[in-house]
Amino acid sequence: MAVVQVKMNAPKRTLTREDYERFLPLVRRIAMRLARRVPSHISIGDLISSGWVGLVEAFSRSDPAMPNEEFEAYASHRVRGSMLDYLRGLDPATRQARNASRRVTRTITDLTRDLGRPPEEEEIADALGLDLDGYRTLLTQMSSAGMSRLELVDLDQIDAASDKNDGPDELAEQRLLAEHVAGAIERLPLRLQQVLALYYQEDCTLREIGAVLQVSESRVCQLHTEAMHRLRADIGKE
Repeated sequence: MAVVQVKMNAPKRTLTREDYERFLPLVRRIAMRLARRVPSHISIGDLISSGWVGLVEAFSRSDPAMPNEEFEAYASHRVRGSMLDYLRGLDPATRQARNASRRVTRTITDLTRDLGRPPEEEEIADALGLDLDGYRTLLTQMSSAGMSRLELVDLDQIDAASDKNDGPDELAEQRLLAEHVAGAIERLPLRLQQVLALYYQEDCTLREIGAVLQVSESRVCQLHTEAMHRLRADIGKE
């Protein structure tokens, strides 16, 4: 196997928007190949998210003078390695948190259908057989296990980022999903909308959001996790 040498103090590659568009199909292909060999509860979205970590590392560690063909092979190696690292990290505790995450999502879905409106926090807790403190503790545990990531990243950039091999039907489906997510955000309680806006649009830290809302940093973490699960319930994605 060829050894990739990186010159000390040499300028680094930077991942640009154009590079994102160029390598998205590569990351997707690797994720889809691995997805055929892993349990069904592991989503392609999770694999793609971990693959981007490997791609960023490939850009940061490679020599800008490396030929494009050689770099693409190196990037593929880093992307696949990052996905494998993610799969190795799925220990029983993580699987337990994932199951809890799905249970919360399904509970919110069922309550919304039965009540004809988004459920209150206390109603979700009661349906889960928990008191309010227990429900909030569960949200904290799920967040610590990575169950509060926004897995629908860059849906506002679908036109630019879509795989060039996607057909018209797939592109239309992706744009429809983006519109659905936007609508789901608008249906969130105002406080949760504010948390998402501050976190994803204003790039505020959890501590800064807590100062705005006058709550603790841990409470902001819980609100963020609940917002993610309400979004997943709204769009039918567990």
